[in-house]
Amino acid sequence: MSINPLKRLLNLPILAHITLAIGSFVWFQWAKGKLDASYAASMHPVDYMTGQTSFSGEKIKGFYATMVQAGTLDVYVTTQLIDFGFILGFVGIGLFVCTLIARLSQGSSIGQKLGLFAAASFLLGALCDAIENLWSFVMLANPATFADWLALPYSAFAVLKFGFITLGMALVIASLVCALLGRVLKRPNLG
Repeated sequence: MSINPLKRLLNLPILAHITLAIGSFVWFQWAKGKLDASYAASMHPVDYMTGQTSFSGEKIKGFYATMVQAGTLDVYVTTQLIDFGFILGFVGIGLFVCTLIARLSQGSSIGQKLGLFAAASFLLGALCDAIENLWSFVMLANPATFADWLALPYSAFAVLKFGFITLGMALVIASLVCALLGRVLKRPNLG
């Protein structure tokens, strides 16, 4: 993924950029609250990460069977739909929060590039999350009998999602450190 299209966001008027970043963060938190509440109501027997990264059709069928027995599988399906709102929050974080952080460093500096790479990483994480979500609907169509191999790409996209989001967070921290060092050392370009 090229960071050049993301550079255009650095030219937003600063007040608009800050407003979009705050709006994205508020949306993300709101969607996360809805998602967490729905996930808890679904009575899924394990946490998100464990459930999504099992790489085992047998285990996932077991998770689904637990919810079928509790009568909450339909709530879990709704949770998967709510997750798209959460994914939209990640897109906003990538587009507006990460690029605002990149903007704290001077143009073409290492700090700015790290912030833009953080944005790209969050966007790739959101894409993997969307694919993982869509893949789950294939399995949920036949929760007791789906082909076990379907768990492999499902879990692979989940691992990629978690990896890209973790990388994005690390890049945000690195971008902030570079911006701070650039200001303290009065070398705003640090690179």
